[in-house]
Amino acid sequence: NYVFSDVPEICDQAIVMATNGIDFFHRDASEQNLEDLFVEPSRYRPKHQYDMIHDYRRNNENTNKLIPVRNNHRQVSQGRPDEQVESQGIIMIVEAENVSADLSSIGNVKTSVTDALESVGFGVLTVSALPPSENAYAETARNFALILKEGYVVVRTWPDHRHVSFDIHLWSSFGKHEAAKKALVSAVGGTMDSVTSYRIVAGGMFGVSTWKDDVKSRGPKVTQKCEEPTALQKALSNTDAESTTVAIKAGMSLVKEDNPIIAVLCGYETNPCTSIELLEKDNNVKEVIPLYTCLGLMADDQSFEDRQNAFFNCKESIVTSLHKAFAGEDRKLSAIVLDKSAPKEMGKMIGQILFRIFRGQKGAPEGVLSDRLLMLATVEEDSEGWRRKLLNVVREKIIVADPLFGCRVFLNSSDSSIELHVTSSGDDLFVEHLVDMVSTVESESGLSLEIRNILGGYWRPGPLSIMQQWEASKYMLPDDYDHTSSLEQWKSQKPLGYQTVVQLEHAQRYKVGANVKGSYNNGEDWLQARITKVDYAKDLYTVFYVDGDTDELSASNIRAISAKGPLEPITAAQIDNALTETLSKMKSESMGNSDVYRVENIGDGHVTMALWPGGTVVVVWDGRTRVDINLFTYSDDVDTADEFITHFKQSHGSLTTALRDEQPRGTGSVVNFLHDVSSTVDPRWA
Repeated sequence: NYVFSDVPEICDQAIVMATNGIDFFHRDASEQNLEDLFVEPSRYRPKHQYDMIHDYRRNNENTNKLIPVRNNHRQVSQGRPDEQVESQGIIMIVEAENVSADLSSIGNVKTSVTDALESVGFGVLTVSALPPSENAYAETARNFALILKEGYVVVRTWPDHRHVSFDIHLWSSFGKHEAAKKALVSAVGGTMDSVTSYRIVAGGMFGVSTWKDDVKSRGPKVTQKCEEPTALQKALSNTDAESTTVAIKAGMSLVKEDNPIIAVLCGYETNPCTSIELLEKDNNVKEVIPLYTCLGLMADDQSFEDRQNAFFNCKESIVTSLHKAFAGEDRKLSAIVLDKSAPKEMGKMIGQILFRIFRGQKGAPEGVLSDRLLMLATVEEDSEGWRRKLLNVVREKIIVADPLFGCRVFLNSSDSSIELHVTSSGDDLFVEHLVDMVSTVESESGLSLEIRNILGGYWRPGPLSIMQQWEASKYMLPDDYDHTSSLEQWKSQKPLGYQTVVQLEHAQRYKVGANVKGSYNNGEDWLQARITKVDYAKDLYTVFYVDGDTDELSASNIRAISAKGPLEPITAAQIDNALTETLSKMKSESMGNSDVYRVENIGDGHVTMALWPGGTVVVVWDGRTRVDINLFTYSDDVDTADEFITHFKQSHGSLTTALRDEQPRGTGSVVNFLHDVSSTVDPRWA
């Protein structure tokens, strides 16, 4: 993935290359005698092929050969258990344009659609529609729905536009999706070359008789299984001290400053800190600054307040140490090393301190960091994955801006493997230096090194208040691109409706002041926190972590500290009451007068459908804890969808939003909402 690091990215223009036979790092670039539109002449130097590499990933074949069987829903289901543990479904969105059928006769369309579905093996249970006299859109649009044993289909017709849209939601017989699409399009006189379609993952239904066969036919298949640890897990468990030493030295060779000052995060001062011992013997290192774990930081018997105070006091102690260590002129921190002895709490602490420094917050050490900063850690056991996550957070959320790289390098011997994770800021030639390091270490140590991935940063840090005054070296203007086809597609769009598909789940609710565990580091970790604010309508909780961080989390990202019993299942009556109450509360009077249809005996749950002149809604309850809502309105109004979902969740106090998809429906391969394309002015990019 090649980019210019100093060119503003209004839209990301990159070149992505993939291969199964070329080593990008050791293959000399050759002149192909093509017109040069991208690579500047100044880039042609001996190792120029590394200059613009922004991202790189290698798929390691060996680690994919054995897939362990974990005790989770997906793997257990593939073993054909006796109990269904999840309900899954898929909605196919289909737009059929320029159809030839007579759409003015909705009765004939219903008959044709019903026959088409039955011809490919679907069991149609009922067909529901508004009488034409009650449909305010009778002259331009009509809709109806079919409830099947395997799912449901909503059909909307626009005779004036010769257009038909379908929602095909299946919770059984997923393999028939394509057959259903082709049969329905044919039934209304359409052709496949005038059809656009895509799928949305949705909820399903418990208790469907074919669920075991559906599990087998859904998704990718695990063809090789084993109960043994993967090769990488075995190798990590066999890591020796010598490999760790080589890894730290390899990482330090990426520091390209003379006489660097290195900070090392360690465990308690009374315990060994191998990285300090190693770096103090390095004649190229000017000074090593140890940052030891504070006594009492990780005591298990502490209250929330005591743990919070211990974390805060330790963090301020480290900040004070950094102030003192870099008080003199020309003293800059070049690298930060996480020693094997450093606990997770110290990692979180240094991450927060770096955040304060890079954001120029009050009390943060000023002028401490070198323009070229390196941070490295080894991962030797599965339990040390937090080290990798910490360096990713530093790259993604703290330093952010190019030139910035994060990489994973594996150092492999015949019976062991160690992972070196590096985050580098300010080194334009990092990839070149990395390739040189790999070659040198391999020749000197006898180990085999593998660069698993490289991930770059962003062109700018984000908020303008913290942007550096960069001057871009090259500008790509809209006139540099041919927008003919994209502009034609833009103008051909005709949005005819607004669709919202929402998946709701039955979840525990918490109150302000509750002590919980909150998702941390992008969901990769769980940390004790206290809830300080609640917004039940939006399913959002503001939490204050024990380490001083705050965040806004959904209910799915919060866990109770002590185990609670299972939630009481949702009942059919609760769903019916929620829908009835929601329709009555809507500002649109016609929604309160909707025709409501309910179909039972479809597995353990049921399907309820409401039709009114301005749209449709289908509510699927899976018989347990999930509710799917498919809401369509002819008006381009997100407020109606927001209002409906809010009322529905308020009518049943423990429902939270798991997923929400919104899309326009209409002609011209529509991808934009009406409010996006209603202007007569061409878009800025045109």
